[in-house]
Amino acid sequence: MFRRWITGVLIGTALVGVTSPLFVRSYVPRTNDPVRGVAVLQPGAHYRWRSEGYATTRIGPMGMPGKTSFPAEDRSAIRLTLWGDSQAEGVCVDDHDKIAAQLSRLSSDQIQIYPFARSGDDCNDWIPQIAALAENTETRGRIDAHVFLIVEWSDWCIEIDESPESISTTFSTISATLPAFVIQTVRNIITRGDGTTRRRLRFRPGPVDAVRAGNVSGPVDQSNVRIESQSKLLALQLQRLRQGCDQPCIFVYAPMIPAITDGQVRWNDPDQRLFERFQRHCADHGFHVIDGRPAMKSAAIEGEWPRGFHNGQFGVGHYNASGNRIIAERLLDVRDRITPSDGSLSLDEAKD
Repeated sequence: MFRRWITGVLIGTALVGVTSPLFVRSYVPRTNDPVRGVAVLQPGAHYRWRSEGYATTRIGPMGMPGKTSFPAEDRSAIRLTLWGDSQAEGVCVDDHDKIAAQLSRLSSDQIQIYPFARSGDDCNDWIPQIAALAENTETRGRIDAHVFLIVEWSDWCIEIDESPESISTTFSTISATLPAFVIQTVRNIITRGDGTTRRRLRFRPGPVDAVRAGNVSGPVDQSNVRIESQSKLLALQLQRLRQGCDQPCIFVYAPMIPAITDGQVRWNDPDQRLFERFQRHCADHGFHVIDGRPAMKSAAIEGEWPRGFHNGQFGVGHYNASGNRIIAERLLDVRDRITPSDGSLSLDEAKD
């Protein structure tokens, strides 16, 4: 019996190891990029994603997801950087469906994007990288404007943090050594579904949690206070961006609208007032804002939801291929505003 038990464990583990690429994401080592000054996924690697969309992303120079080489020198082409978090990174969709690839096709290669988005990043990560690119002789003349995809205000409504990014070599070593299913198993045991919050044992000695005991006070409606606080943080971050960047900046506002919550479709943006404050701040600094909400709503009305995948729930989660295409289509407008290579931005209000 003991021999059969050991044999079963070995055979079961082998089966999980062989089939795991179908169901488990991969773990790619990170390396420090000397130009951007941050840790990026190892160039040349293939990053397999198995949550929501099942896709494989090729990692290019400087950690660019889905772009394996720099675009050919073309003085007539507009060259943009794309900053954002996992929504802009787009690892849930195949490389040819990412924003950069779709915009290149839609513009007949007249608009090129350097996708620099990383999952979990916020403006405290993007602004120092922009300054680093401006100081680098290889990238200074390659970029005409910077594009920021705004999906969640928490990426901008935060305190300024200028501390350098800490790069842990331990996790990169683990990623390069252990099979992905082993790493995922350990993470599932130690953390909750978000992968960051530590899991707490269901049965353990000690006092009862305050949440379970019902000792948590109810929510207080402080929407005006919240908006004022967020607006101040936004203003400080945008001022910081303007001081450190003399190139045109374009913001694409594409929040999770429309959304499906508790079986109900939510069409209205609960952060409309904050968005209006944001528009005024951007106007003060000469930043251009593109509102992606009308296009997202129109697509959903026509039955083409911009978020959700075939193996999940539509209207929930990250942007799918359709959502990436809608964002790319909205970026076609930059042709009326950006002059290739000289970085000039048209402020003709008639084109707003």
